Amino acid sequence: MWAVALHRFLVKEWGIDPSPALVGKYAPGIARPANNVSIQIIDADFKQRYSQQIRDDVVKLNPGFLILIPSDMSKGDIGKLRDVCAGAEGKSLYYAPEKSTLRIGKVTTVDAEHFWKPVAPGMCRYWAVRPMAIAETRPIPDIKLHRKWGVYEALCLSIGHVWRSQYPQSSEGSREERYWNIVDAVSAKTSHFRIYNYRTVHRANMTDYVHRANGSNILHGMNALIAISDAGESLDCAAMAIGQSRHLGGGFLVPADFSVSVCQSDDDFEKGIPTWLK
Repeated sequence: MWAVALHRFLVKEWGIDPSPALVGKYAPGIARPANNVSIQIIDADFKQRYSQQIRDDVVKLNPGFLILIPSDMSKGDIGKLRDVCAGAEGKSLYYAPEKSTLRIGKVTTVDAEHFWKPVAPGMCRYWAVRPMAIAETRPIPDIKLHRKWGVYEALCLSIGHVWRSQYPQSSEGSREERYWNIVDAVSAKTSHFRIYNYRTVHRANMTDYVHRANGSNILHGMNALIAISDAGESLDCAAMAIGQSRHLGGGFLVPADFSVSVCQSDDDFEKGIPTWLK
């Protein structure tokens, strides 16, 4: 909720013509990028739990919001967003009447590509999802190959949406067919991703974990162990998020480090696979 509150605040403070990367709305004919501005919450509980993995200079900061900037956001819009954030210092933030408020503090620039400490020698980094990833679509049956859509397929789609540029894009076929093409690409042996121990996650009030959803859809929460290969550009220290609510406080990837001694080699994936998942 606080991520949604900050998003609304930033849009209001921006004024006329806020950046498409902030509001997620693009003019007709403009190619929609894979990612928009993402807001994650780094509160005291989060910092305490991951204090050994978060970079030291970040741990020393007060609890706050982590605003992730997409790589293709224009320099002008990045500068404007920085000014908006700087101008918000000392102002109050609230998400509902008669609820507590937050006072916005000083802006600090953090290198999101190095948010986490490097993997310790002899360890291998996988990722878990905090608090969960929300599925981005209803289950989609594969009519041609008679495949069923489950948690694994939903996670593949979420990963494919974030790293869309890695996969060929085609406007041919139905939306359902294009989604299955993404699933096939992410799950291929040559893919830079591996997904294990995938499972459904339920909470008492699932609407707290989404920004916007069709009233007819059933909300599906998911978690898993996810490995990302280096592929020439390591993401082992990067702040990343997946899923329907990745832009507003959900689907944040947190480190799950294992000793390489428990990882079985895999010819198709250099990080190997933890033996209990093989």
